[in-house]
Amino acid sequence: MRRFLILTVVAMLSLAGIVVTADALVTTPREQLDVFVDDVTAPRAEKRMDAALSYVNPSEVPCRFTNEGKPTEYGEGEGGALADVLRSALNVFDSEQQESLQHAVEIRGDSATVTTRVGDSEYEQTVIYELVRRDERWLVRAVRTL
Repeated sequence: MRRFLILTVVAMLSLAGIVVTADALVTTPREQLDVFVDDVTAPRAEKRMDAALSYVNPSEVPCRFTNEGKPTEYGEGEGGALADVLRSALNVFDSEQQESLQHAVEIRGDSATVTTRVGDSEYEQTVIYELVRRDERWLVRAVRTL
């Protein structure tokens, strides 16, 4: 009886170890979006921009950028132009004192909307990112500044 009990405990601990390891190795879509939020609300302005651009690939997923109510579409071969426009528009809040004031994440299957509100004592800006899931990663398909 004691031997059976020891084997049962060892088996249960082994199974628990496998489950914990598997959970640590698998990143859920929500966890990936949490990383995206952390990246685009990082304390350093240049890191925020580089992070946002790392999720943009207009050759794979065309991207619409809307600034001051004016939408512009970017597609294959226009990644550089989109990067320039994004840097120009989003550098408005290029303050080292800026912090993330609020964010929201909404997932609908392989689509998601991430809304961030960032600012400092002098300025706030809301940016809405629409993302789509392709090949196990999120890519930005639209960016809108308010």
